[in-house]
Amino acid sequence: MSTPIPDENQPMCEALQRDAADVPKPDFDPALHYATMRRVRGLAETPNRRLPWVSSLATAAAVLALAASLALWQMRVSPKGDLASKSRPDHSHSLPALPRTSLGIYQAAADKGDDVLFALLDRDGRELLPASPPTFNAPLY
Repeated sequence: MSTPIPDENQPMCEALQRDAADVPKPDFDPALHYATMRRVRGLAETPNRRLPWVSSLATAAAVLALAASLALWQMRVSPKGDLASKSRPDHSHSLPALPRTSLGIYQAAADKGDDVLFALLDRDGRELLPASPPTFNAPLY
């Protein structure tokens, strides 16, 4: 038989139980009990009718945001992007006039060769990215 390990919280537990026993218990109030039970049962039986409306509104807002972003993106796409005139001169014959670059255009340029793809990336870098500070344009020694 092993000896039980004394619980260090035992004196505090006993003091709390003693204090709780001294607290007077209020008389039972049937009206409060019935009102509380009606409210609990009402919550359990009534589905939350607001939730489907909120989710529908959130879905509609997401669709509108997506449509607006697509519209703005399409407005930024130039209808006739002259890729050949903006690329490096030695590759101008191999770059067709294409709209703003997309994954398909990058793939088509890569199929034509690395030089064509790099010219396309250089053009997009010049047009879409901010200019580099002069520190980064200095030659490396």
